[in-house]
Amino acid sequence: MDKLDSELLQFIRQNAQMGTVTLTRLGEMLEAGYMKDTVTKQLAEYDAVFSEAGAKLEAGREEAKDVSHVVQAAATAMLGMQSLADRSPSHIAEIVIVGSTRGIIQIIRRIRDCRGASSDSVNLAYRLLVIEQNNINDLKRFL
Repeated sequence: MDKLDSELLQFIRQNAQMGTVTLTRLGEMLEAGYMKDTVTKQLAEYDAVFSEAGAKLEAGREEAKDVSHVVQAAATAMLGMQSLADRSPSHIAEIVIVGSTRGIIQIIRRIRDCRGASSDSVNLAYRLLVIEQNNINDLKRFL
């Protein structure tokens, strides 16, 4: 597997993994309803991208690297702190929108940095980008 493809696919997989970690935690804070359904749908989309990136790495005989447990724990702790005083749907939507905005910036930069990667890998990166953009659009109604 080409170095640029490996780098881009590792990034995609780890980005989707962090989306899964954070949305799982936020979903635990939500009561049943439309917002929880929205977060559950987003979680499934991240999980699908995570799995696809992992399968592509495996097919290219590359070892998929997870986000470190320290980073995952730090993200979970930060979510806990951010939602300690306010677990309203509006505040949770804001947290996800801020995270998705950061994700969009990171994806665009990584696509640029990995110019020369295969169209297959780049298309998966764009799929993740669209997921992040849709997350923002889906959650605006809760602000």
